[in-house]
Amino acid sequence: MKRMKTFLAVLFSAALLVTMTACSGGTDTQDSSSSTSSSSSAAETESRSTSETAQSPEASEPSQPADSSSSEAPSQDNTEAEGGTLVVYFSATGNTEAVAQTISDTLGAALYEIVPAEPYTDADLNWNDPDSRVNAEHADSTVRPAIAGDLPDLSGYDTVFIGYPLWWREAPPIVWNFVEQESEALAGKTLIPFCTSMSDGIGSSGDTLAAMAPDAEWQPGGRFGESLNAAAVESWLSDLGLLAD
Repeated sequence: MKRMKTFLAVLFSAALLVTMTACSGGTDTQDSSSSTSSSSSAAETESRSTSETAQSPEASEPSQPADSSSSEAPSQDNTEAEGGTLVVYFSATGNTEAVAQTISDTLGAALYEIVPAEPYTDADLNWNDPDSRVNAEHADSTVRPAIAGDLPDLSGYDTVFIGYPLWWREAPPIVWNFVEQESEALAGKTLIPFCTSMSDGIGSSGDTLAAMAPDAEWQPGGRFGESLNAAAVESWLSDLGLLAD
């Protein structure tokens, strides 16, 4: 009887030991699985976060408008091209810009765009609205719209073209501002005005500019239509004696 009790005690102890070992192994496996699942979830969250950031409009580089009325200042590198000719222009709708670019390409000249610090909107350019910005500027001959950025260094140029759209048969006030500010720097240089318009010729607009920089050597100007005619621009440059035969 005593031996039977001893045998049962040993058997019970062995069974208890096996049960405890099995329970301990099950807990470790569950913790490991939970840790792996947590890491996978964190990786997926980071991946989604990275993807959303890449697609977010706020994270994208904003595109700059191509319109010449942009308020961003022009790069001064544009005024350091080869030779001694510079093409300065203001363009509200792109017509004058096209002519200026053609002159630059034909002569290998540098370009400088007169950019208004406050860009002109379509509403600003509405001639039929008596309260529009262009009408208000036209009514006050003392207005000189601010120019964005630095003015070009003119010391390396002997010839300067000045281009503009014709507003009421004159250059826009922002072009007057440029010529007045650069009057001393323009002294002694050859200045050639050109304009774009629907029908009017360059008229007295060149004379008005000449009075603002009287020490420069002003040449007769040229007028071009709304649609670019590159052949007409090249013919004009040839008549000015600026193209080799």
